[in-house]
Amino acid sequence: MSYSKGHPVRLVAGRLALDFLNTANWSQDGSVVDEKFTTPEDVVEWLAALDLPHAGFPEDLSELRGFRNDLRTAFTGDAEMRLHLESRQLTAHRSSLRSLPLLDLVGISAAALLADHREMSRLKICPGKNCGWMFIDETKNGRRQWCTMDLCGNRAKAARHYKRTRDDEDLSDKHKS
Repeated sequence: MSYSKGHPVRLVAGRLALDFLNTANWSQDGSVVDEKFTTPEDVVEWLAALDLPHAGFPEDLSELRGFRNDLRTAFTGDAEMRLHLESRQLTAHRSSLRSLPLLDLVGISAAALLADHREMSRLKICPGKNCGWMFIDETKNGRRQWCTMDLCGNRAKAARHYKRTRDDEDLSDKHKS
């Protein structure tokens, strides 16, 4: 499954709310650098990957993106935004949860995360350049660093190797002089 720009749909966060946040790549200052939801079809693809094909979503994607930005603000430390999200009340029977609108489903997931200090203590943001994806570190030792090793982790390893190789070459050149 892919978005309209050709990026594959990746569900790496382990929680619906965080996978929703990861429908964009983020700069270090928290602004979107790569939007995945550029068309309604992108949202449909993402929902299909989650096996939530019946979740409705706003026709105006700016509403979806605005909610995502508010949610990210709440997860990155804005206490007022957290209170706003935590106070959101939903009444739904378990059997009808899958048919709730997308923003309600994400809101439920976010409220559950925000209310659980154990989950929040394991919440991490990928340090990859222009990634900023969030995930729950569920490793036993709590040392997961990257959203995925095959993307950001490998890029970081390759960059370290390149730098080490360049430093070794520079040192070798200095000794020859």
